[in-house]
Parts: sequence; structure tokens; C-alpha cells
Amino acid sequence: MGIVKADCNFLFYAKTLNVSFETTCTLGHLAFYTEKGVIADCLNKYKNGVKKLEQVTFTDRYSDPLFEILGTKKLDTLDFSPYEGATIVHDLNTPIPTNIHNSFSCVLDSGTLEHVFNFPVAIKSCMEAVKVGGHYIGITPTNNQMGHGFYQFSPELIYRIFSEENGFRIVKMLITVPDSDNLDWYEVADPKKVNNRVMVVNSIPLSLMFIAEKVEHKEIFNSTPQQSDYTATWKAFTSLKEKNAELSGGKFKYYYRKLIPRRLKIILKNLYSIYGNEKVDTQNLGTINPEYFKKTEI
Repeated sequence: MGIVKADCNFLFYAKTLNVSFETTCTLGHLAFYTEKGVIADCLNKYKNGVKKLEQVTFTDRYSDPLFEILGTKKLDTLDFSPYEGATIVHDLNTPIPTNIHNSFSCVLDSGTLEHVFNFPVAIKSCMEAVKVGGHYIGITPTNNQMGHGFYQFSPELIYRIFSEENGFRIVKMLITVPDSDNLDWYEVADPKKVNNRVMVVNSIPLSLMFIAEKVEHKEIFNSTPQQSDYTATWKAFTSLKEKNAELSGGKFKYYYRKLIPRRLKIILKNLYSIYGNEKVDTQNLGTINPEYFKKTEI
């Protein structure tokens, strides 16, 4: 677990989106894997540091001074073991104690949860630890890093977890190549909004970075998250069964699903996939659909 160049830039960018690091809990004691010059560049670019680089001291390999610069007044680190000086020793495979609920303005995962087997319990605990009005920041492997941990996470999963049903909203979701000298950032669409699976196929290790705001207190996972394209399919099936055009998303969709033969639908879908989906070649991501991955600056 640690902070690399891309992560450092993303944290300063998060501060421009009103993320408060005043009371921060990091998952694991985060090592500082980049150069101090990266912090200097971020301070010059974003101009939102609470302290200057020369006002903090890096006495070991950890990122604690970075959080001082970001404005952290109280930094906690949560880990399974105290071997790296964790202030909260806890196994995230089990629920966190209730006295930690609603405690932090920011909970940051920079490379931990993909190593935790009982992920639904762990992410729920992290969400419960965030104050209303606070933020959860996730930085995690998302592509071509098989073997790094137990899991690689998808945009679909993150959008469905940090949803209105659970009291959260996604503020920003980006992907980047974390070890690139010149960072390119792409904003990731919500599969539910674009009515399709948001996928990228390439051979480059990618990181998924996102900021989620806790907008109200709700019982997390009171209903189990479901993949959005399957939810849409189930609704379409029910609309035909119950003869309910509104449930199908309107009369046009209802009669299309009702009257068009399945084989013709497959042909039309394949034609749209070939001619209707725009594709562009990028230097870092490979071939992408720009509707799903929009290049952006941070």
C-alpha cells in the first residue's frame, strides 16, 4: 500500500473538489513511493496545500507528511497487524467497531481492499466510517494486474456500491496508467447511464481512481447491488410479462421488444456494435469507446 505519482496528483485534485482531509483514515500505513518533487509540482499546479513542502519532514518511508500538506490534523491508519504502526488494528474481513462509525472526513484506500477476501464486509465498514458530508477515495488496480491481490475491481461495481441507495454519490471516477511519466486521465461513464458495459481491453496495467461523497446516512447494502445491464434485462422481461410499457422505458422500447424477432434483434445489435459504437485508438489505453472513457485534465 502506498502513494505513487498518479495517486499524489489525484489527492491534490480531490482537494479541489471539496474533499476535506482534516480527519483521515488510510487503509494501511501508506508508503511514499514517489519523489518529493512530485509534491512540489502538485503544490505549484493546484495551489491548495495547507502547508509548504519545507514545513514538513519525511523521517521515514511513509506518506504522513503528505497528508499534513493536504490539511490532515488527525491521521489514523487501519491495518490487520501493528507491524507498520497502525493506530487502529482491525481485520477488515470482520465489521469495524461501531465507535469508528461516522468518524472521518476522508477514508482512503490506496491499494488495500483488493487484498481483503471478505470484500463486501470491508467496503461496508469503510463506508460506515465516513462522516455525512465526508468522502471515500479509492485507488485500486482495475486491469491487467492479475495476481496482485484477490480482486481487480470494475467501474460497474464501484458505481453500484457508492449509490444513492447506500447514501453515497460518485463525485468523479477516472482511470490512468499509474506508472506513466506523462499521466493521461480518462473519466469513466456509469454503465447504468450509458446502458452498456463499460469495458476496456488492452495489455497495460491500469488504476481506477474515484471519489465518493457520503450525502446521507443509510443502511448500507439494505438491498444487494445488482449489475445494471441485468437489472435492465429483468425489467424488460417483467414489462412484457405484465404488458407494462412504462416499466419497459416507453412504448417504443416496449413494442420493439414485443414485436421484433429475437434473431433480428441480435443482428441489429451486432450491426450497432460494428457501426454505431465509435472507437478511437489511444496511446495509453488502446482502442476505447470515447463515450465511455472521455479524456480529461485534472
